[in-house]
Amino acid sequence: MRKALDGAVLTLLGAAGLFNGTALVSDSSGRTLGLRVDMLPAWHTWDYRWAGLFVLVALGIAPLVCGAAILVDFPNTTRPVVGIGILTVGWVLWQIIVLEVHAPTVQVVLAAAGVFLIVRPHMGTRRVVRRADNSSR
Repeated sequence: MRKALDGAVLTLLGAAGLFNGTALVSDSSGRTLGLRVDMLPAWHTWDYRWAGLFVLVALGIAPLVCGAAILVDFPNTTRPVVGIGILTVGWVLWQIIVLEVHAPTVQVVLAAAGVFLIVRPHMGTRRVVRRADNSSR
């Protein structure tokens, strides 16, 4: 169940990243996604091409590759999963703080997926310490 849930979150994140990243790279004006270049802050003099490339690779291809690795039981996938979670949360913070993009629904969903990917590998890994039963003495 854990593997399926992790794979599903990574697959959904990857599919969204692949779609949005491809749209931004192929149409750097952002019109395909309902964006405009003038929505970017004044200091931001370029278009959506570099942001699209980041989304395509870091939030599209990387999660899909990592999700496939989890589904085929590739060893040591915890760090890449956490890394993708950190990148996802970082991207949301970058959008809000630096780019001043306000898309609360999308940002909440992305942040939740990122936090899930950061926290999920550590859930259920508590050490169980058993004490010796002194009543049998």
